[in-house]
Amino acid sequence: MNQDKKRRIKVCITTPEFPPAQWGGLARTVGRVARHAANMGLEVHVAHLEVAGEPLVLLDEHRQSRLTDGINIHRLAVGREKMADSRSLWDCPHTLTLQMMYQSLEMLHREVAFDLFHSFFLWPVGYVTGMLARRVRVPSVLTVVGNDIKKYIFSPEKMGACRSGLENADRVVALSRDLVEMAHALTPVEDKARIIYNSVDLPDQVWSRERSENEPLRIGCAGIFKYAKGLPYIFKAVARLKTRYRLALELLGELRQSEREIYRQMLDRTGIEDILSFTEAIPHEEVSQWLRSLDVFVLPSVSEGCPNILMEAMAAGVPSIATRTGAMEILVEDHVTGLLIPWGDSEALTGALAEIVENPGLAKSLGAAARHKMKLFSSEREREVWERLYRELIEF
Repeated sequence: MNQDKKRRIKVCITTPEFPPAQWGGLARTVGRVARHAANMGLEVHVAHLEVAGEPLVLLDEHRQSRLTDGINIHRLAVGREKMADSRSLWDCPHTLTLQMMYQSLEMLHREVAFDLFHSFFLWPVGYVTGMLARRVRVPSVLTVVGNDIKKYIFSPEKMGACRSGLENADRVVALSRDLVEMAHALTPVEDKARIIYNSVDLPDQVWSRERSENEPLRIGCAGIFKYAKGLPYIFKAVARLKTRYRLALELLGELRQSEREIYRQMLDRTGIEDILSFTEAIPHEEVSQWLRSLDVFVLPSVSEGCPNILMEAMAAGVPSIATRTGAMEILVEDHVTGLLIPWGDSEALTGALAEIVENPGLAKSLGAAARHKMKLFSSEREREVWERLYRELIEF
């Protein structure tokens, strides 16, 4: 028993995204939680599961491991299953890819012997991790972040797997109250659910932009652009306002392949291509500088968790407009720390942007109050909450 107590507790964090391979908010959240766990004195392993571009990936060749800043990072590539045009009774989509994910984690657990599994994103990583954790009788945490619980539960093919992932987890962590409610609508999780908001560091430099009369209002939006991010609504709002004001819309990030046709259709429909610029993802250390170059940051999401990019804009003192979804109603107090509007409502977004244009004093006060509000979402606070949760399941 004494020897067991001296052994470092081993945690396996499973995720489809991890920095620096990925740029978005999910990757940054996982990266922070891994550092928090390491700072608790735990031995942290990150199983970064990535689907390769080909089906031929072998289990004895697919792992690349490295130790970075005290965290063991295992990149686990799994084969991309190719489906025949006509499937037989025995063929199911993605079965082999998911089986390989499971076996990859099983092999890693067999070598390391984890004391806790912690998965991020419900489908497919949370589903696969939950099955393994339940089978080997190791406690597990599942974190749902937004688009997973608000998208994949509407797929008849995936709904059962999503329910399984939620049911197998000993704790379900969500980034906002409405994510808990959505998960609970699928299967009862309320008693084991916890809400843990993201954290943000306050940059030393603060937004202080003074726009001249000849300059366009610089409107910024950033992220991995997909349906949930609501780009069509900002396109419509900007199209309404461009006849009244000088505007420039700047997008920073990544456009998902599935959204490119809609993106092009909205450009043709709104006619804003002449005032739009799109910049691919930049190193994260440069994001704060980009945010400070804006006159207003807008996140028009129709579905959201606890968006890191909005918190970063607010921490930099940038006036921000957000929709009433996810944790954004916690982060933003309307007309105090930002402007809040209904999601899926381009007319409301038009009015909010016009208010920023016509009232520079309001913009400054919103930015200053937002930066002050973000002091409540410190990294230390986030680490303490995660430590309390881990101690509910394991002793360390």
